[in-house]
Amino acid sequence: MGKTSRIVGFAVKALLIFVMTVLVVYNAWMLAAKYILRQDRPTFFGYSFAVVTSGSMEPELKINDLIVTKACDTYSVGDVITFFDSDRNEYVTHRIILTADGTYTTKGDANNWQDLFAVPREAVVGKVVASVGGIGGAVLFLQSPAGFFAVLGGGALIWLAADLPSLVKKKERKDEKTN
Repeated sequence: MGKTSRIVGFAVKALLIFVMTVLVVYNAWMLAAKYILRQDRPTFFGYSFAVVTSGSMEPELKINDLIVTKACDTYSVGDVITFFDSDRNEYVTHRIILTADGTYTTKGDANNWQDLFAVPREAVVGKVVASVGGIGGAVLFLQSPAGFFAVLGGGALIWLAADLPSLVKKKERKDEKTN
């Protein structure tokens, strides 16, 4: 049992180190890209991530879905793209319904009308290449300072819990030596 608990403890610690390293590197890169490199939409290995905040693309994309976008050389009718709407000063994810002269006409799947403006090619962030349902709230929390420190604190508690059996054993050995 002692050897098994040491192996499990080691595996838990290795997993924690990996998860914490990924979290720290990802957050450090995103902060550096945003505040040092002045990228409004930082990318990670060419991909950018966003959380859906409206129901305009339902049922394909729902509120709190995490979407992954990748910049492409060309976009076609039917592609779901994320672009910057300078009139509203926000990013929008809608489907291309028409292309003409280097611009795109878009529409949210759940909307009854197309967008009232043409999206210029340079406003497009990328094409949605993947979505993960319902984890957007958790992702936003993990990207916040509170979420980051909650994960670090939780990791420290799990680390201590993994060490607890060996600490108890050391205490028992120490008590036996003193008796």
